[in-house]
Amino acid sequence: MTTGTAMQPDGAALPGTGSPPAASSGATFARYATNAEREHGFEPLRIEGRIPEGLRGTMYRNGPGLLTTFNQPYEHSFEGDGAVSAVRLDGLEQRATGAYHVVESEGLRFERDAGRPMFSSRAPWRTRMGNALRRRFKNNANTSILVWRDRLFALADGARPTELDAGMLTTVGETDLDGLIAQTFSAHPHDVVARSSIYNFGVRFGRKTQIDLFELPYKHRPARRLGQVELAHPVMLHDFVATERHLVFLVSPARLVLWRAALMLTPVSKLVRWSEQDGTEVIVVPIDAPRSVTRFRVDPFFQWHFAGGFERGGEIAVDLVRYPRLNSLHQTGERAARCGTYHRAIIDLARRSLTSTEVTPVGCEFPQIDPRRSGSAFRYAWCVADGAAGDSITRIDTETGKTVVYDLAASERASEPLFWPRAPDSGESDGWVLSLIYDASTHTSHVAVFDANGLQDGPVARVHFDHHVPPTFHGKWVPSPA
Repeated sequence: MTTGTAMQPDGAALPGTGSPPAASSGATFARYATNAEREHGFEPLRIEGRIPEGLRGTMYRNGPGLLTTFNQPYEHSFEGDGAVSAVRLDGLEQRATGAYHVVESEGLRFERDAGRPMFSSRAPWRTRMGNALRRRFKNNANTSILVWRDRLFALADGARPTELDAGMLTTVGETDLDGLIAQTFSAHPHDVVARSSIYNFGVRFGRKTQIDLFELPYKHRPARRLGQVELAHPVMLHDFVATERHLVFLVSPARLVLWRAALMLTPVSKLVRWSEQDGTEVIVVPIDAPRSVTRFRVDPFFQWHFAGGFERGGEIAVDLVRYPRLNSLHQTGERAARCGTYHRAIIDLARRSLTSTEVTPVGCEFPQIDPRRSGSAFRYAWCVADGAAGDSITRIDTETGKTVVYDLAASERASEPLFWPRAPDSGESDGWVLSLIYDASTHTSHVAVFDANGLQDGPVARVHFDHHVPPTFHGKWVPSPA
């Protein structure tokens, strides 16, 4: 336990591929992290097994799809140009189609017209200096997906949303949502089902650094900016938590070196300085009274992602993958980076304290919960974790710490698992889990569909692309209209 106070489906399951590893873990990732062979609109995908009859909808994934620019590899995957995959599943008709498109940002078009790198760390020094002076940056749109009022957006930290055509998956363009977004809109929006709204933040850099707070109601009411919270330093703030009453930020002491970031100086790990003496700042904002902020500092730690959070009496429970420090930035996307473990932190607002307890010691990342419980109490979380030979899809019981595991083949790499309930009133573990999986033995990717109650038995269906999809960070399952 770690404490802190002020500054202290139907159908038979398919077997695993059983394929031998294509190469070492590092070589597998190097092959995985290459540009996709082609882009395409929706086309039929090969189905292995049987898609559960009630599973009808689209799974979107987003990640850096172009990892090489003009025959030069990007220095870090964060620099890669976003590419979105979409897989439409119809269990009733036993039909699957898939599409894959690079997000064609204005910056990417500009580079292609110029015939050379213009924005990344691969751009010439003078070009990068000119970009910094003109405040001109490329929006890579390479991290996650937002679906709001039937509109589809590709998101990246430090940028505005990029709208996509949901039917074609082609790029519409960057948007500030009718003037709502002053500078940035993070790649980690969170639903609060009880409030029928999506919440997000953006970090605004300038003479002062501040967090802008956003609310996007599902229907009718207009989107709005709730307010701002000033920060003492420019920091790398990746994710947050939204509950029924509060927005919670755990601001790690990962200070951004702004002049290096503006000039895209390499390596990326040097753009952030770990300032242990700052501690981690806990910031809690009441949604209905955003000026009444509670903030205090605790001993330093880092997190990339949260599973969720909820109110518990006078306390707030926050589940996260916790790291002792920022020691994984240079390995983002690689299995070696998975050195965080699943924790539950309890924030006591009256005492201004945070107590963090490890739920399981298994190295894991990309935790997800039942979307019906976003903002409220939940028991189970699904994540990508360390398995016997490589990756595993793992369910964590947050009450007992017990896990249910499906180990992938050594040649396979998993993406963030997404849960969807079997029916609106199904239990929290009664449904399906979907993950986009890369197989180095065939250099192709497929969507694996698991029965959530029989995760350990393996996929009940696999839906195959005929090409590989480069690593993705985040995605979303969107059910078809009833």
